[in-house]
Amino acid sequence: MLTKDLLCFRTNRGKILPKIINPEATKLLEIAEELLVVFSGSVGQVREKLEEETKQVLDGFPGNAIVGRGLEKLLLDRTEFDTEAKTELSDLRGKVFFNSAEFFSAKKALRFQDVEVGDKADLGYYQSEIAKSVGKSVEQLGRQLYGDLPAFQHVLSFRKMTAASLLHRYNCAQLQGLLLRCEGLTVSLPESKAAELRQLLKYLRFNKLLAKISHDQRKKKTLMLEIDGPLSLFVNTQKYGLNLANFFPAILQQPEWEMDAEVRIRKNHVHSLHLDQSCGIRSHYRQFLAYIPDEIQLFSHQLAKQIPDWELTSSADFIPLTGESLCFPDFLLKHHSGKKVSMELFHKWHVAPLQSRLEQLDSQKGGPLLIGINRSLLKNMQLAEQVEASTYFSHYGFFFREAPTITKLRPLLDSWLSNVQKRN
Repeated sequence: MLTKDLLCFRTNRGKILPKIINPEATKLLEIAEELLVVFSGSVGQVREKLEEETKQVLDGFPGNAIVGRGLEKLLLDRTEFDTEAKTELSDLRGKVFFNSAEFFSAKKALRFQDVEVGDKADLGYYQSEIAKSVGKSVEQLGRQLYGDLPAFQHVLSFRKMTAASLLHRYNCAQLQGLLLRCEGLTVSLPESKAAELRQLLKYLRFNKLLAKISHDQRKKKTLMLEIDGPLSLFVNTQKYGLNLANFFPAILQQPEWEMDAEVRIRKNHVHSLHLDQSCGIRSHYRQFLAYIPDEIQLFSHQLAKQIPDWELTSSADFIPLTGESLCFPDFLLKHHSGKKVSMELFHKWHVAPLQSRLEQLDSQKGGPLLIGINRSLLKNMQLAEQVEASTYFSHYGFFFREAPTITKLRPLLDSWLSNVQKRN
């Protein structure tokens, strides 16, 4: 991800226009290849050495220096450094400082680096004595004394890529950096097929984002996704912003799309960002592989063990709600009788989506889904009152902290199944 100082854009009449580079430009491909050679050969080196070599490459770059630094930042994000805290080095420094104090206090009147401190004292003599006192050579001590500082962290690994892929990733990162600072995002999908939409919505769910999903009033076949931006929230804006930015490459995989966002790049100025499939930015995502967080896996195992009549799976179907809107739930619960009920979870930054969902569910009959609410949402007093007053939630809702629990879910499933059987 690119930091704000590495974003390249211009503003004009209320619009923000990102500066996209040409991923086929010869000079850019050359500089990208040179940087990749440096990073690929950096394993085992220290960070300081890596940064020296990348600086030499970037100093010879004839283009915009910010572009070069942006490419370097993306490659650093793919580099793993040894950042583990090493207590032995901290202990070593403590011994060196203590022994140094002893050394100087024992020598009262000699010269050391132009300071009168003691007999026979020069830098080489001092280094030799201190190294000997901790059982190391001068060379060993020099390498280890501050070996845990960032400049001396060793490169453990680097995830390789091609020069062209790096340039495409740079363009994508430019947009992701802007979306980190957006107040709202709307995506229009006119031609996406069911399988492509499922992929997109799986990414939406994976990043714990909730969208208002509906059909365009003018173009009935066009699906609209309205997603809150991080700057529209009051809590956890950084984490949510990263999740939203990570969702953007999934949009790029759609055959036809339009995206509109309101971006606050400077404190008191909001600019409109518009983009569509003609932008030329390429996604680096592959087909989404099902990922289930550890806490949900644990919950699934507990469900299978304690309520074997039910099975938890990923949901893959839309649920129509009032107002021509759609819901794409998080999970589907299947009973051995063939009955199914979906479940949607609302996390700590889902205040507005939860308010909207409760209004929809309270206005319609039946129980199309169970809803779980993270307890941290109740800190919002207005929302807490709405939850308390919701008839639907009183029948089909539950609270959770990190993940749903069997204790909370069992009575809801029993009640839901009983109501369905009565209707049938």
